[in-house]
Amino acid sequence: MKETLKEWIKAFYLGLLRLLPQSPKRQAKVVYYATFANNDAGTIRALHKRYGRDFVVLATAKAKAQVPALVAASVNVSVLGRTKLLTQNWISYLKSARVIIVDDYLPELALVRHPRVIMLWHANGAIKRFGWGDPATGQRPRGDRRRFAKVYGKYTDILTGSDQMGRIFVESFKVAPGVIRPLGFLRSDLLVGQPQATTPVVPVLYAPTYRSDAQAMQAVLRQAFAAFATLDVPVVVKLHPAVAADLVPALPANVTVTQAALESLYGRTQTLVTDYSSAVFDYALCRKQPHVVFFTPDLADYAAVPGLQPGFTAGRLGPLVQDGTGLVKALRQAAAQAPGGQAQVAGDQATAVAVLTGWNQYNDGHVQARLLALVADALR
Repeated sequence: MKETLKEWIKAFYLGLLRLLPQSPKRQAKVVYYATFANNDAGTIRALHKRYGRDFVVLATAKAKAQVPALVAASVNVSVLGRTKLLTQNWISYLKSARVIIVDDYLPELALVRHPRVIMLWHANGAIKRFGWGDPATGQRPRGDRRRFAKVYGKYTDILTGSDQMGRIFVESFKVAPGVIRPLGFLRSDLLVGQPQATTPVVPVLYAPTYRSDAQAMQAVLRQAFAAFATLDVPVVVKLHPAVAADLVPALPANVTVTQAALESLYGRTQTLVTDYSSAVFDYALCRKQPHVVFFTPDLADYAAVPGLQPGFTAGRLGPLVQDGTGLVKALRQAAAQAPGGQAQVAGDQATAVAVLTGWNQYNDGHVQARLLALVADALR
């Protein structure tokens, strides 16, 4: 009964939005719908410079950290909840736009007619499954599944940094291969050419995936911190912003939590410890010999839901360890085999580096220029 009510409310909400007329005060040729702060790598300002009043940014609360800087640059931007789309007719921007740029799923796209819809996915690669690849999606109510299919069908252009990721988009969104644009992953422009420290000043960087289950999140952190406490090198931890402070266990003497952006740490990091995060693909852009250890104590859970991409559990991206003992062993091995700060790991490291490089096939530092050309072409 509860799911039926939710489905009805969603359908009613979209029905009301569909009835709203286009407002002459809410018109734009290009709309950027931002759900992730700074995912655009400066493209929002470039679009504003080129299109002025014909360009508008609709930002969700998750992207609000970027809004003050955009306002200061005179970009027409608004932080809005879904009620604002309805009560202030901000849906008119989406209805009137000739080009809509999104970085995540946007249910209101089901209402637009024939604009170019450019998807700038917020991750460079994928370890977890998403879209139709996530088994939970197929178990959603029928109304949700119909809306997912309709929204995915609106994507006219999906930018990708690799053929591998392009194939995942085709599977996950059930789109035609012709929708995939091998123009690169936009945020990679910030990483390509970033200076690499000769001697990394971050021996170990830990960047775990966010878990919505608070107890599961805390359990993984406890195990990792206990392992780090036995090391004789500093460990820097970068947590997802959604992790509540009271979930973070007491820090060992050699562990610090940083607020710095991950992008500023990759080039200075000797070994990245992560799990199912796409951070590994960004890190690979910043190190000639990237070394990654995957700490996955909850591997069985993730393999079930949302599921994992093929090849991950075989260790193609790097070694998988599932307990503290394995984590310490892998990190000590990396430290012993990294003279001068360059991680030279024996065994399958060369294969892992080659696989990681493949995920950055089209990321050459010029993705923004190609995106701007795509938008200009769509407006002709």
